[in-house]
Amino acid sequence: MSDRKPPPLETYLAARTAEMLALPQMACRRRDCRRRNECYWHFNANGEPCCLKNLNAGQRRAFEELYDQARRIRDHGGWNERLMYASRYPIRRALEDAGLDIANTMIHKSDRKRWNAFRRKREALAPEKLD
Repeated sequence: MSDRKPPPLETYLAARTAEMLALPQMACRRRDCRRRNECYWHFNANGEPCCLKNLNAGQRRAFEELYDQARRIRDHGGWNERLMYASRYPIRRALEDAGLDIANTMIHKSDRKRWNAFRRKREALAPEKLD
């Protein structure tokens, strides 16, 4: 068993992930978040959006899976030719597509050309039909 702790939650990435899952509209109790349709409030201690406290265990796992996918794509997508994040399984591919959309908001303009080349190459890899 590993004693390694997961990396700390990144506030910006967590907020964009929560917005992708419509948590500000559906789960947040803060009026500012609901009206703006974006994560506006977060806890200072850990950077976690406030709406995450309103999730049950299954919903929290779904959030964390999408968050981890977006973080991996942002950190490794476009920089490693072998990691295309283009699964042949439709459900996994949908998660990867959502992670790609979230990661797209975090790419610096100096890396935009390489990132867009990665996205075009990935889109050319159509998911295979599974029987």
